[in-house]
Amino acid sequence: MSDVVRFPTARPQVDEAHARAFRDLESKVQDLDRMGEITEELVADWCQDVTHERSLELANFAVQHLADMLREFKKSYYAAWNDETQRGAS
Repeated sequence: MSDVVRFPTARPQVDEAHARAFRDLESKVQDLDRMGEITEELVADWCQDVTHERSLELANFAVQHLADMLREFKKSYYAAWNDETQRGAS
């Protein structure tokens, strides 16, 4: 009867290494998110001076999308850190 369900054996060294790697990412996640915010603000200011409309649209789209992606990455990081599952995540 004891062989019906096999549970994985504990791997404390691997778990510790993963936890340390996850913790080490936090400052990089914060820096990345902040750089996205700074870039977003700079492009918003720059867009007021640019005369080539197509370049303006592309730059604005790229930076806005990047900033959105960075915010989502940060949100996902903290959800994973707090062992939360995100709704709709695949």
